[in-house]
Amino acid sequence: MALDVLVVEDHEDLREEIVLYLQARGMTVRAAGNGREMDEAMAARQPDIVLLDLGLPEEDGVSIARRLSGANRPGVVVITARGRVEDRILGLNAGADLYLVKPLDMRELEAAIGSVMRRREGAEARLQTWRLEAARWRLVTPGGAVVTLSEAETRLLAPLFEAPEAVVDRQTLADRLEVDSRSIDLLVHRLRRKVETSTGESLPLRTLRARGYSFAAPTAF
Repeated sequence: MALDVLVVEDHEDLREEIVLYLQARGMTVRAAGNGREMDEAMAARQPDIVLLDLGLPEEDGVSIARRLSGANRPGVVVITARGRVEDRILGLNAGADLYLVKPLDMRELEAAIGSVMRRREGAEARLQTWRLEAARWRLVTPGGAVVTLSEAETRLLAPLFEAPEAVVDRQTLADRLEVDSRSIDLLVHRLRRKVETSTGESLPLRTLRARGYSFAAPTAF
């Protein structure tokens, strides 16, 4: 899916230049000339990243950046003529991820967008990570809850955590635990219920009929 970018810039020529450049790079790009137009665009669809001028009419960019901060916010790259250190600090403290000073080099802008998105994707993956502490027979959920495991449960999860998203067939798991495949299905069922009952979080252990199981989330092992 194409990256969704919202350009909030009141200078029409620069706004159009940014839009055309990023569209040519395969991004979905919309534009707004002030905070009100930005709000309307975001109400229609949440962008992945906002390119935000500070010197906007009506509501200035610093105020808008503060409004955009918080959970589930888009990435924010400030683009402005204000190059003083004090202005940079103000913009970053308001919630901007990066601060670029005009005149813009479009290649630098594209690189900045990529940098912000990689950083955000990495942070999101860490927040979603399940951790198996095999030596201690413990499973730690993304929310930080700890589930004490049995030896069999730990041995079941280990190969799934070693290769998240990969399919591990039932017979491989059965051989590892020295049980039959039906016992694996029962163990998986009980483990799912145990995790959900004790933590309120669903174990992302996916069943693939006639094939086996896979762990459908980032893991640490």
